[in-house]
Amino acid sequence: MKLLQNNTLKIRALEPTDLDYFYQCENNTQNWDTSNVHAPVSRYTLYNYIQQQPADVFEAVQLKWVITLADGTPVGMVELNNIDHFNKRAEVGIFIEAAHRKKGYATQTLQLIIAYAKQYIGWHQLTAIVAQKNTASHQLFRGVGFVQNGEFVDYFKTETGFENAWFYQLVL
Repeated sequence: MKLLQNNTLKIRALEPTDLDYFYQCENNTQNWDTSNVHAPVSRYTLYNYIQQQPADVFEAVQLKWVITLADGTPVGMVELNNIDHFNKRAEVGIFIEAAHRKKGYATQTLQLIIAYAKQYIGWHQLTAIVAQKNTASHQLFRGVGFVQNGEFVDYFKTETGFENAWFYQLVL
């Protein structure tokens, strides 16, 4: 079984050579409304994050990985948050650069993550929290089998107030 890759994409751990790419992704203010980044992050902080990220998924409570094309070109990042080894679940978040969107990379990435979580790690479920206005993400998660199982009222602060978020769940 090929893990975390197909003929188009590869998902891999962050490397020190990814520092500039990681810095660019985390500090792009256009992405802050759909991420948990709310202030600029220094290269030093990101470098330390890369150095301290656990190599073993069973030690981690959060992992960030780079999504690359087969030729190694980075196109985005995928994150596993709130990893709960006892309950065999994790929350997944995905970011694809604007120039690489609408090419199926997000769907392929989630399919790879689902296969990895289910077949290799043995997790029972994956979850996602998606802002109500993020219609592309709603379509993405539904398209790979996630089910909307709840709504968080006034979950995300926006420029104009608060926005609801939907809770998605995929029982593996």
